[in-house]
Amino acid sequence: MGHFYAASMRRSAALIAALIVLAACGADSGGDGAVATTAEAATTAAPTTAATDTTTAPTTDGATTTEATAPPTTESAETTAPATTEPDPGVTPTELAAAGPFEVGATTRVDPALATDGATGEIEIWYPATDEAAGATDGYDVREYLPAAIADLVPPEVNARFEIAAGRDATAAADGPYPLVLFSHGAASFRTQSSDLARHLASWGFVVASTDHPSRNLTNGLIGATEGQRDSASDMRQMRVFLETLPADDPVAGVLDTSVVGLAGHSAGGGTIAQVASDPGVVGYASYASGLGDAAADVPSLFMAGALDISVDPIETTTAAYEAAPSPSWLWIIENAGHNAFSDLCAIGGDATLIDLAEQAGIGDFVDDGLRRLATDGCEPPNAPVQTVWPAINQASTGFFRWAFGIDAEPIGLDASAVTPGVTVESK
Repeated sequence: MGHFYAASMRRSAALIAALIVLAACGADSGGDGAVATTAEAATTAAPTTAATDTTTAPTTDGATTTEATAPPTTESAETTAPATTEPDPGVTPTELAAAGPFEVGATTRVDPALATDGATGEIEIWYPATDEAAGATDGYDVREYLPAAIADLVPPEVNARFEIAAGRDATAAADGPYPLVLFSHGAASFRTQSSDLARHLASWGFVVASTDHPSRNLTNGLIGATEGQRDSASDMRQMRVFLETLPADDPVAGVLDTSVVGLAGHSAGGGTIAQVASDPGVVGYASYASGLGDAAADVPSLFMAGALDISVDPIETTTAAYEAAPSPSWLWIIENAGHNAFSDLCAIGGDATLIDLAEQAGIGDFVDDGLRRLATDGCEPPNAPVQTVWPAINQASTGFFRWAFGIDAEPIGLDASAVTPGVTVESK
């Protein structure tokens, strides 16, 4: 499997440049491991995920849409998704693309079992909240995910922050519990990398949880400490155990329905969730800019990719994964989007790319052409501004999980009714 980690960092200025680039590249479609950072890597056909490469590379044949099938029945009661709310046949694709009826809260928990060198064991959780969260903002600064010695070298005037509409530790909405989606971040990235997507799902009545993977997170990638770390699939399983066993007096415990879970992952995270998707109680998974190994879990799936992705080939990897997955499954290819469209990383510091931040920090000259290409995958023309493609991603993701968890009796918003033009949709 190929990955896009930095191989070496020599001087402090070059190290800062690399960290900014790597944060943008949460890139490969595999599991854990080292990542190439050359221009050659950027132009090489991206491999598929998990243990072995997928050997077939089918192509799409236009914007074809087939009628979605009903969710399969399961033999085990523990893997059957209960209807967590009353079915809501009135919801429309356009509504799913916009923020949902809930305000959103954000909070952090620490699982000592997940704490290792280069990983704090923190789990970020986004959840439906009361009106207390209205008008509040929450977010992160990329510096939080850097080794301290490196973070100190980034000038304080550089805006490396991303914010969402959420209230930190806001009171959870009272109508729960709500279904749980576990998220896996990309290579050389961090747990909050797709916080805007997580916020959107939470506004529609889901709880989203994400933790850092020390085998491929930004901190360990920068200091060369990814080898020998716990594998990312184990991180996901331990996070699930931690959330299932929260003390009854923890405010988060009352908002969580842990009887079944959904999975979501970006890039390398897509390979991770493919490994976990066969676990008991998984109702389905959404894979963004990623692929699949030779063993596909027999659960519903949604694959999304940008047609302009230069890090993970949307045909040879993502389309091949869709073809290999059992039905029901959906494939969305977004015409004017690239690899990082499924994360916050093209919008750090406002509308800046992480390369822009490197330039502002005065270290742009240390970023070579290959790194620059990878760091801006999906962030610059001819890619559309990521904020304009997020509604399509939100629509498909929300519609998929509402159906997978039994909220909607039939899939809504997963056909060609994309709110964003230029989306190719296939289903089976």
